[in-house]
Amino acid sequence: MKINTLTLQELFRNDAMQALDTFAKAQDIRLYLVGGSVRDLLLKRRTTDFDFALAANAIRFAKAFAAHIRATCIVLEENPSTARVIVNQDNFPDPSRLSMDFVQFRAESLAGDLRLRDLTINAMAIVFENVDTLADHAHKSNFCRVIDPCGGMEDLETGLLRFPSDGVILADPIRLLRIYRFAAQLGFEISQNAIALIQKHQELLPSVAAERCRDEFMKILDVKKAHPYLQQMNAVGLLAQMLPTVNRERIPWQPLKSFEETPIPLRAYDEEINNYLQEELGGGVSRYSLVKLSLLLDGNFADIGERLQLSRKATQFVEDIISKYEQFFKNLNRQLTREEIICFLRTAAADWWGVLLYAAALHAIDSAVIKKIADTYYKHILPIHKQGRLITGDDLIQIFHLKEGKQIGDLLEQIEERQFNGEIRTREEALAAVQALIRQSQ
Repeated sequence: MKINTLTLQELFRNDAMQALDTFAKAQDIRLYLVGGSVRDLLLKRRTTDFDFALAANAIRFAKAFAAHIRATCIVLEENPSTARVIVNQDNFPDPSRLSMDFVQFRAESLAGDLRLRDLTINAMAIVFENVDTLADHAHKSNFCRVIDPCGGMEDLETGLLRFPSDGVILADPIRLLRIYRFAAQLGFEISQNAIALIQKHQELLPSVAAERCRDEFMKILDVKKAHPYLQQMNAVGLLAQMLPTVNRERIPWQPLKSFEETPIPLRAYDEEINNYLQEELGGGVSRYSLVKLSLLLDGNFADIGERLQLSRKATQFVEDIISKYEQFFKNLNRQLTREEIICFLRTAAADWWGVLLYAAALHAIDSAVIKKIADTYYKHILPIHKQGRLITGDDLIQIFHLKEGKQIGDLLEQIEERQFNGEIRTREEALAAVQALIRQSQ
């Protein structure tokens, strides 16, 4: 595989990268671009996060370099020595935000360090030096500046994922999930040897912190076509380790596939739906991935928030779309009336789109029905929300001389109900309705 010269030129043309090259040479430090940074460069994937390895004193070097360019340095780990330098955009003309991680070898040599990494495609390195040198030689067929002790370049070319050894799983069982995440993100196949190792060591996964498992799993769900990889995880028993309440023999794959193929079933509101699905609900978890999780759970959402260590918002979202679906759509064999649509939109509140998309994946709801519900929200419910309440409790106390208590709450609720049903539209109509309700109660 040839190095993507253009990408490397763009990388090294960056002022912060040139400053790093100059600084490292002045300190007589040899840096290596390693791991995912090399993988992405070879795959011609753009990135602004770069990993560097050096033989010793990684934290000290990172702090000195950050001070030199007036950037931010964060110590990530003491063993192995690891620090991150975040380049402030104001310091350089290039507007790209750069994140540079510096890590000390975890073995006596660079090759030994690379063999400890999670996958062969992430176990490569490039000597960090001026791009002119790389560009001068990259065209030569016999030139290979990539340090590749595990055969990662060949695996990149064939689209294959392998573990460098059995030991990398034992060292960190999160790699059981990570290999599926990379398979989903890159569209690669997992080698038969790797699958055998996954089956052999899958029971180690529960020993990994729930937050780390959640992050890898939700990244899989966030991929546009995740269902083939989730099916592979299910086949080897790994999905059961993540979601033990789900019956692996009865997972509803078709609704999940339908949602992935048509996550936006209504082009009239594609921007609104896309923005809604991409919004994160804590921990980098999007509504898009949470809808998929909900479809996988097939109604078995008990303790899912605790098991995956989801945020309160994310947990509530999953619980709400499943429960509201069961309330309004599960046994519905006819079209919703206008009153039922309004009730649904008010009850589901901010996540009515989530409930509707979840229901559409399960039952292929006609687009005309979806449009009717969406139109009702945007043309009727939303304007009322923006308008706000026509009257308040203070109005009832001052105008009708009522005392604070249950009666005021009941009256306000009835007025709001009539407002959403379109029976009253102005403050005057609301006050007249209150007067009539008081008379009826006397």
